[in-house]
Amino acid sequence: MAHLHHLTIAVPPGGTEAVVAFYADVLGFARIPKPAKGGRVSGAWLQLSPTVQLHLSESDMPPHPSAHFAVVVDDLAAVRVKLAERGIDWHAQSDVLGSPRGFTIDPAGNRVELIQAAGTAPMTAD
Repeated sequence: MAHLHHLTIAVPPGGTEAVVAFYADVLGFARIPKPAKGGRVSGAWLQLSPTVQLHLSESDMPPHPSAHFAVVVDDLAAVRVKLAERGIDWHAQSDVLGSPRGFTIDPAGNRVELIQAAGTAPMTAD
């Protein structure tokens, strides 16, 4: 059986630390060592779950406006509070498979879909 190991997103040159802070502080990802490849060390690696990583790669290429990835969170309401505290926009969407969800944008301009984990406390209404 195949499973997702990691995905890579672009961050602007010099923007890695702001993006790491977003994923660590808002979503609870853990920074992990990134191996140096041929002397290139720009970017960072983050651990999302025991088997899935997010790799940040510094690049001048802007993100595609509709490209995104989705993260299931245990407490969407708490994540929305963290977003609001940081002045980060949230755009609610219709439920998917009975779970509340919506989109935000990380500091590099990457779209991130957040979905309430099924079977956990429902998100509070706006």
